[in-house]
Parts: sequence; C-alpha cells; structure tokens
Amino acid sequence: MTTSTKEGGCAQYVGPYRLEKTLGKGQTGLVKLGIHCITGQKVAIKIVNREKLTESVLMKVEREIAILKLIEHPHVLKLHDVYENKKYL
Repeated sequence: MTTSTKEGGCAQYVGPYRLEKTLGKGQTGLVKLGIHCITGQKVAIKIVNREKLTESVLMKVEREIAILKLIEHPHVLKLHDVYENKKYL
C-alpha cells in the first residue's frame, strides 16, 4: 500500500487503485472500495494483514486466490490482480 497527497488530502493506493470507503470487514481482512486512477472503474479490494492470521487461515486465503483465478462466471466476482508485500496480501 502506498500513500500520496493530492490537493491537501491524503490518499492511499494499491497498485493503480485509489482506496476509498470501507465496504466490509471479515475474519481475514478488510474490504475497501477501489477506483482505478485512469479508467475510473470501481472494484472491491480485500486487504489481508498476514501478521494477524494463523498459518492455516493464510493457506485458506491463498487457496481462495488460486480458485478465483480459475473461475469465470457472471455470478462470481472476477479477480483482477493480486498485490502483496511482507505485511499485506
């Protein structure tokens, strides 16, 4: 996650997406509204703090990512990108 200042305010970014309001919270992380900086496309961004998860829960999250990469269905959210660093997934 990176932070930038625009017009006196502070905005956080994940890749090309500007993070907006929080949409929800769950066992594995936080879901925020993301807006693509160039296209304006709105997406849901799930932010997972690796440090707060047990090894078994982290494995489940990684399995969820692997499955979402394979699925293409109109009633299932599409996985666009995965960004990760030492602390967040």
